[in-house]
This record gives sequence, C-alpha cells and structure tokens, in this order.
Amino acid sequence: MTLMELMHISDELYRCAYGKIEFDSDGWPIFQKEHFLNEWPRDMVTYENRKSNLILPETETVLCFYMGDVQNFRRFKNLPNDIPIYQRYLGVVVPDITITRDMDCEMQEMAMLANQLFAAVLVANNIKIVFNTRSGIQITTRHFKNVPRHVMCASGFLGCDNAEDAISATPYVNKILGLRPSKLMIYGKHDTIVDSQLDVLGIDYRYFSDFHTRSKRASRPFERRRVA
Repeated sequence: MTLMELMHISDELYRCAYGKIEFDSDGWPIFQKEHFLNEWPRDMVTYENRKSNLILPETETVLCFYMGDVQNFRRFKNLPNDIPIYQRYLGVVVPDITITRDMDCEMQEMAMLANQLFAAVLVANNIKIVFNTRSGIQITTRHFKNVPRHVMCASGFLGCDNAEDAISATPYVNKILGLRPSKLMIYGKHDTIVDSQLDVLGIDYRYFSDFHTRSKRASRPFERRRVA
C-alpha cells in the first residue's frame, strides 16, 4: 500500500471515530484506560484463523492481526462491515500494518497512525482493545504518548530474528519499559533473551502460540511465564 492509500484510509477511519473519541491537535486518537481489555484471555488468534475448531469460544478469545499486509489491508477496507464480528470477542489487538526501520520515517508514522485510527473506530463501537507495541525507528515511539501506561499490550514475534544478546534486545525492552504494560501478550515464538529481560523488569507476560504451530502440535493456547 502506498503512502497516499494509507492517508486515504486514515481519513476515512478518522471520520468514523470523530465525535466518539478524543483526538489531539495532530489528529492522533487519545486513548483512556477504560478502552483497554484488562483480563487475560484464554486464547489469541488471527482474524484469518478465527473459525478453526481449535480456537476457544469468542468470549474467551482475543483477535489479532499478525498476518500479511494483504490480509490486513482487507480488514481496514472492510472495517465498518466487520464491527459485528469484533463485538463478539473478548477484545481485539490493535492492527499490525508492517513497519520496518528502513522505511521512510513518514511512511512508518503513517502506518502507526492508521493502526491507531483502526483502534479508535473499535473503541467508538465499545470494543475493548489491546495495544500493539509495533513501531519503527526509535523516534516513532513518541506516538505512544496518547496510550495510558499500565494497560494490556501485545507484541508479535513471528518473522523476527531472536535477540543475540541483551544489547540487541535493548530497543524492544526500552519500548516495553516506556509503555509499562499491566499485562503483555506475545504472539509467536519464544525469545529467551527477551524473556530474561522482561523477568528482570517484572513484566507479567504470556506467550500465545501462533496458529500454524498449534495446528501442527495441538498445543495449548498459551504458556504462562513466571514473573521474577
């Protein structure tokens, strides 16, 4: 998706949420603690795999968008029609349009804005959200300013290289330290270096297996991690 397409979609989402949620002077939504899910779900699944018989009931499950951009863009375009689907679930993770450090900063920030505007539309329809920690270069984390501290957050590790040491884990750990989530859901593979850093910080986190792994191994929806 091009920058112009992202801008067009963002304009549409802004109009859908305007008057139902507060925005700052730059057009970014301002979230309140009551907008966020507070209880642990028993399951977490991508929108594409939500109908599988491996998934627990909707009222115990959080939907996420750790999918390819083609699938994610489809969800943006169909958001008004999909609202009744999201309302059936315990909560929904803020979308995950791809953001990489080598993208133009303007494109990174536009993707983050689109993700947050999608969340604003969910909130406007009384759907509990889970904040997605996705960001790009360090400066883009300034756009977390309208997210309350100590709310539930989610990260996706699929497609990411594991940290080689504590130094390489620092950008992610610093981001989590800045957000200070009350609970952290991690979708996908384990990263033992990140685990150790989160334990040091005292973060309450749980890993949720990705659907492909679960379907192959018939694994549990999540694995609880001990908090140090």
